[in-house]
Amino acid sequence: MGRDFWNSLPTIGKTFDDMISWPFRAIFGGGMPLPHYEPTMARADVGEVLTKAREKAAASVHVFDPSGIETVRKFCKAKKDDRYDMDISAVLAESRALLLSMSGDELQALGKASPGQIKRFLDGKRHGIDGVPVVGVHAPYPANDRSPRSSLDYRRWKAEAHLKRNIEDRFKLG
Repeated sequence: MGRDFWNSLPTIGKTFDDMISWPFRAIFGGGMPLPHYEPTMARADVGEVLTKAREKAAASVHVFDPSGIETVRKFCKAKKDDRYDMDISAVLAESRALLLSMSGDELQALGKASPGQIKRFLDGKRHGIDGVPVVGVHAPYPANDRSPRSSLDYRRWKAEAHLKRNIEDRFKLG
């Protein structure tokens, strides 16, 4: 008997609620009736319509990369032959020149870096990526410019360049 009473409490509460709210419904009305709804498509077509809508939304998505981080990652992970055809206009000119002159090991290290480190690389700040130079510190010569060295002191330049390369490799910033 106790169990039946316990199970009937929600029903008793509903009845009590109905008795209290009856005068208010009589005076102010019972509320707005629900509008009539008639579906316009069959259940079988809903899945197909949803699939088409998702495909359309996925096709219209445009990736906006204002900082150039994803562009740098794609450039670093691309094959050497494919890099020349890539559009890296999202990257600043100084960073672009350095990217084009970097070796495979440097590009591999840059590709494995975190987004924050790549952003600091693009901004020309100390980024902490081992083996990757800082933008502006080792500014490369543009490809079409001639070397400022004359052919007379080529041998002396070669010896100095060899020595400086060893020093720069030991104390490379980045």
